[in-house]
Amino acid sequence: MLAFIKVMNQLQHSQQPTSKQYLGNIKLDFLDESEKVSIFNQQAKYLHSHLEYYEDFIDKLIVKFKSNPHSSASITALNAIVAASGASNCFILQNHQSTWGVKSQSDYTEIKAEDCEDVVIHSILPIINDEYIFNPAQFGIYSRYNDNQGASKVFIALPIKTVPKAEIMVVCGLVVSEYLTEVFGKIISSFYQASLLYKEVELLEASILDSLKFHYGFVSSSLYHKRFDLFSQRLKQMVMYFEPVLHIEPEDLFISGWEALARNPINHTAPSDLFTAAELWGSNFTVTLDKYFLDVACERYRHARESVQRRAGDVVPLSVNVYPESLMRMEYFETVRKIIKDKVISPRNLVLEISEKTDLPQFADGIRLKNPLQNFKKQLLEYVSKLKIRFAIDDFGVGYASVSRLAGLNPSHVKIDRELLYNHSSDIIIRFVHDLVGANNLNPAKVIVEGIDEKTPISLRSLREVGVSYIQGHLVGKPQPEVYRLSQDKYDDLRKRLLH
Repeated sequence: MLAFIKVMNQLQHSQQPTSKQYLGNIKLDFLDESEKVSIFNQQAKYLHSHLEYYEDFIDKLIVKFKSNPHSSASITALNAIVAASGASNCFILQNHQSTWGVKSQSDYTEIKAEDCEDVVIHSILPIINDEYIFNPAQFGIYSRYNDNQGASKVFIALPIKTVPKAEIMVVCGLVVSEYLTEVFGKIISSFYQASLLYKEVELLEASILDSLKFHYGFVSSSLYHKRFDLFSQRLKQMVMYFEPVLHIEPEDLFISGWEALARNPINHTAPSDLFTAAELWGSNFTVTLDKYFLDVACERYRHARESVQRRAGDVVPLSVNVYPESLMRMEYFETVRKIIKDKVISPRNLVLEISEKTDLPQFADGIRLKNPLQNFKKQLLEYVSKLKIRFAIDDFGVGYASVSRLAGLNPSHVKIDRELLYNHSSDIIIRFVHDLVGANNLNPAKVIVEGIDEKTPISLRSLREVGVSYIQGHLVGKPQPEVYRLSQDKYDDLRKRLLH
């Protein structure tokens, strides 16, 4: 820095009547007409991303997909690839008993079927080699050929599924271009594979952008903002369901709390694509997701409990999941503060569940933390002291440094993941957790075993014998849009399981 200032001073006091100055071999426009340094008056810009050059092509894919619908979303995708790239055909080859054959192909082409078959047999199949095309160090192959008019064209072959049920995508009739790179291959392959899962065009576009982010790390600013917009739109389509937590004393059997779970309203399943995207794209996505679900969960719980929990004493705690990274963000803290201030839920009835499946934040303001756990604990104490809410450790036993987190954070609830129940030493692990949360603690955490259903390898009675007092899972009740009381039949069934 001192050397740079010295150079700057030398430039400012230069006797040469010019605004052009030289630093080594680099020409710098440091001075304006008043001979004052002006380099820092200009706005710095990001370096260009090589993915910028494919933005128009992605837009074309989406437009073509929407404008030419087919009964099959995958055929629509193949047609869109042909239309957007200017190719003559696009088809999927499938390997069956060591023989390649056409599984499906675009019908958005003027190429006759026999001409396409001729290209496959004579130009493509002779060069296909499993080890070559499925080489993990590369993605896709290409070759030039002359079409029926003698024009030089290119076909590319991309891996879609690996052996033993191998599939490849072949795109024929492409014009030689500098844009026929691995990026082009990633875009069209992810687009096609997404069409096998989704019909919604927004999810197809999101899948393309997720693939680019996953493989290249950085994307252009416009692609990032486009993905964030798609993420936000998708997020607002989700709804909240509630799953009961049961206190399992035979003579004192009751629902002791609820966990809010995000659900896709179309198929009533967890929106795994949103969680995957949030973890892939980083903290702006995760905090947006967590803020939205917290708001919706608390507001929905307030309405849902009106017909069941009419008195203040009837209200049981609500647990809402949150990423560790979000808890470090002031905007999430303010969201919690506002919910408490507006009396959407009382602080004693709000429990934030910290997932063990993601690591604690390792950086603060761009600086690597020496003790991430201590820094995280300090932030949690802010929530506890100022907002009076409580925390739970979720998915205990399947994530990052479970024991150190448990010992260091002193949560009010600990949820043991169902995977541990399939361990031969599950009873020892459960007792260990009880001992750990109870050691030197006047108010030990409630230990909840998750995922209890008909297939769970340990009975309710056995769970009680190793000290478990709380369970959660489909055996108690599946997630529902409303909260409820246990029916008499369910009560009798659970009590019978506990006693026998």
